[in-house]
Amino acid sequence: MADIPLDEERLAKDLAQAESFRYSEAYSNYLIGGPWKNAILWAAGGDVGSGLVTEYTYDQRPTFTEYGTQLPYLQELISDLADLDRLQFVRLVEVTDSVIMPHRDYLELTDVPEDAKPAHRMHIPLVTHDSCFFSADNVVYRMRTGEVWFFDAAQIHSVVSLTRTPRIHLMLDFADRAGTGPLVNVAQAETDDRIPARSRVARPPLPDSHRAHLLQLADLLTMDNFGEIFSIVIKTHFRWDGGEDFAWNTITELARASKDRAVLPHAQELMSYFTLDRSDSKE
Repeated sequence: MADIPLDEERLAKDLAQAESFRYSEAYSNYLIGGPWKNAILWAAGGDVGSGLVTEYTYDQRPTFTEYGTQLPYLQELISDLADLDRLQFVRLVEVTDSVIMPHRDYLELTDVPEDAKPAHRMHIPLVTHDSCFFSADNVVYRMRTGEVWFFDAAQIHSVVSLTRTPRIHLMLDFADRAGTGPLVNVAQAETDDRIPARSRVARPPLPDSHRAHLLQLADLLTMDNFGEIFSIVIKTHFRWDGGEDFAWNTITELARASKDRAVLPHAQELMSYFTLDRSDSKE
């Protein structure tokens, strides 16, 4: 929705300070590969907490945590940019050499009061690279450093980082309640598309021969290597256009053909957890 100038010198100082933080690896079960690490900069009661959004006391006013107060540049950026009356969480998130399974967010927040429930997500890439991709609605795209992105995290989306270089984002969650102004104080870019053409990654259609070779992985698929093979499927989605819901459809097809009878129930359970219902989950 916008581009903002980042002060590289001040940002570097904050990120160096953040290296001393104890990052939570909550939600790393969403990944295949390295961890999804986050440090909570803003939360209810200023509580760093566990990093799991279900474990915070939502009747307390959100404010900067002890981590947030140690990062003066990011604290200033957040305060200037965001409507603090509706801001619920800010996380400094690092991902390296991983794929994130296609999933929906907010499914586990059924017990959170509606006026406090995180509902609008914003990303600001602080450090990124050309080998980091996002996916939503079968569109693959890049978020560039200093861009401000809103997206519907309640819809199925995925991420892949194909390098050991860390990708670091500010991730902000806002409550869906009335305010006195916009959620963010920034001049919005004019675009006719939800995902601008300059951000999209062109992918050729997946050839039938490639699809056939991929499906031969069913002969190897077991519970022991499920993660590795699902990672191959997800990475294929980011390089080739295999159609809507390619990753879950393909891993389910592979699981049905697997000789390991435990694989299909496992794949179905994962798909339900990540895309349909986490109402009884604390993660």
